[in-house]
Amino acid sequence: MSTTLFSLKTVREYTAKNYSDMKYAIEMFSDEKIMNCDLEEWADYYSETYRIQPIIVYKNDITKDLDEQKVQVYNHWSRSNPYEPDYFSVNGYHIDFHIPFDGDSMLLRLKPSTYIMQEFNVESIEEPSKENCGSITLRLVYTAPDLKNKGENLLEFIEKQFNREFKNYEQMITYVNSDIESFNAGIRKNAMELLEKRKKKASDFSAISKALQIPMKLSREAPNVKPIELKRVERRVVNKPKDIRREQEYYISDTDYENIQNIIHSQCSVMEAAPEGFSLLEEEKLRDVLISTLETHYENSVSGETFRKNGKTDIQVKFENKAAFIAECKIWHGIKKFEEAVQQLFGYTTWKDTKVALIVFNKENKNFKSILDIVDEWTQKNCKNKTRKNGNMWNCIVYREDTQSDIKLTIGVYDIVR
Repeated sequence: MSTTLFSLKTVREYTAKNYSDMKYAIEMFSDEKIMNCDLEEWADYYSETYRIQPIIVYKNDITKDLDEQKVQVYNHWSRSNPYEPDYFSVNGYHIDFHIPFDGDSMLLRLKPSTYIMQEFNVESIEEPSKENCGSITLRLVYTAPDLKNKGENLLEFIEKQFNREFKNYEQMITYVNSDIESFNAGIRKNAMELLEKRKKKASDFSAISKALQIPMKLSREAPNVKPIELKRVERRVVNKPKDIRREQEYYISDTDYENIQNIIHSQCSVMEAAPEGFSLLEEEKLRDVLISTLETHYENSVSGETFRKNGKTDIQVKFENKAAFIAECKIWHGIKKFEEAVQQLFGYTTWKDTKVALIVFNKENKNFKSILDIVDEWTQKNCKNKTRKNGNMWNCIVYREDTQSDIKLTIGVYDIVR
């Protein structure tokens, strides 16, 4: 059964519904959530969530097949003779062209703001799946004599017929994509405006509440720190129970954090055992080795050189699409560079990142023990508490003034001097 394209409803109606859905989702934010969240992060999230994927046609990968069928031919004699049938069946062929595409298949059914006045029929549409592209099947119908008479020019004839038929289909897809690109270009700006409007509404509510001396509730979405707005929170009135799910939403568990430490430590110990294979590698290459190892344990969760708050972090492990663990790889160049690396690592993190690691490789200093002593002295001066393991690993708790929170910092120092 054939399908008619570009006729269901307009692109404008479709994008308006998309915008409306995003607006509704943002309006459902609680006052506490909108007052404590990072608007930039949410604007990024909603712009990606409600962005519409344009149609991409892979014309170079079109395939075709041939099927012998009876085809209907118009009977011209029926005009003058009422006893003649309007159509009669003759031997013929169906040639189906399968056109692969990707993107939001719904767009193929929408009427763009600029359009061609004709009917666009296809035999079928196969929706894209997670693994494979979709496919549009466009059928050309011929009688047996139509094809037999072409001789050696048959292939050229069919290709020209298809290109002539598909030309307007391609143009309509271009018109649809143009409308979608206009919508996508403004989606982040629209998301930010909706978020700011929702926050303004919450701010007005907060101002009235303060004027009436009504205490605000502590946000379930905020980190476990005292909100700046509440200098004197009456926690006995709020009586907030411990939210066990808070750890699950943004952070990895302590078990997974320890498991990642052990994976990194095991791989780095291998490097120490065979330093000649690793001592010539730069930071980026050493990082790639660790990433490759982590990827064997955490499928599709590990990335390198990922943009973060104030720069790029070397290693990032994600859990359920949320940044849950970040690490930085450095070559030892003295305590000053070490301290800069710690600050750099903290600079990458947001308030949601509380479990991080710094991996340091020694490639030059023959007195490795002196490096361990320097690092141990630094942990004693700068950490609230610390535990030393295996002689060259430290599990530390460091207080961050900027986020007013405790950070779990693992430091591993490894000797790969040849």
